[in-house]
Amino acid sequence: MTLNQRIKLVRKTLAQSQTEFAGAIGITQTSLSQIESGKNGISYDVFHAIISGFNVNPFWLMDGKGEMFGTPVASPAGGAAPLVVTVSEDGEENIVLVDQKAAAGYLQGMHDQTYVGRLPAFRLPGFRGRTYRAFEVSGDSMLPTIWPKDILVCNYVESFREIRNGYVHIVVMNDGSIVAKRVDNLADTEQQLLLSSDNPLYPPYRVSAAEVAQVWRVHARITNQLDVPDRDQQRLRDIEQRVIQIEQSLKKNN
Repeated sequence: MTLNQRIKLVRKTLAQSQTEFAGAIGITQTSLSQIESGKNGISYDVFHAIISGFNVNPFWLMDGKGEMFGTPVASPAGGAAPLVVTVSEDGEENIVLVDQKAAAGYLQGMHDQTYVGRLPAFRLPGFRGRTYRAFEVSGDSMLPTIWPKDILVCNYVESFREIRNGYVHIVVMNDGSIVAKRVDNLADTEQQLLLSSDNPLYPPYRVSAAEVAQVWRVHARITNQLDVPDRDQQRLRDIEQRVIQIEQSLKKNN
């Protein structure tokens, strides 16, 4: 990973836009974009602004040695810890996969660059420009919409205000559980969520903001559960095809 890619990784980990990060280190968004793309180099002033402003380990930033941050760092907004991501060799952000095996340790490791870096990562066409994460589903609470072992590709939700009511989200709870539910932002104070299942055997329930560590909105589903063809529909299609063939034959004979 190059210096410009590490700078981009710092920004992504802090969940900041190019405009926000550039303003914090005293340059323009255009200058930061050129640095991250490798078109321009980095001055000492910018280097110093990054390591001093965000407690970045200078040895990691320069050579990739050690940890990204000198000590645990809080987010600029003073809320949750910064989001940790990984990037590929071309500088684009990966989709990190949290499978069922990794889910048990995700709460403790989600802000640890080493932990996240060990998780499987991949890319999908059309999924770029945001922070995406993939979660493997366990349990049957979202049947028939989502099946156990399905993989849900999600983008990070920075605040409850961004939740789209009624849509499926992955909710990481502070007790370590990870659930896939339809989410509604209930309270005017944005301090309470309603989590609902598609399986009617599971009643909806409420959680407070204090119980939630992360929220991710689902954008895609990867599944091996393919629908079984409806035999009546297949017979109807066969009949339609035969009728078409007969009509074509009659036209030729006429």
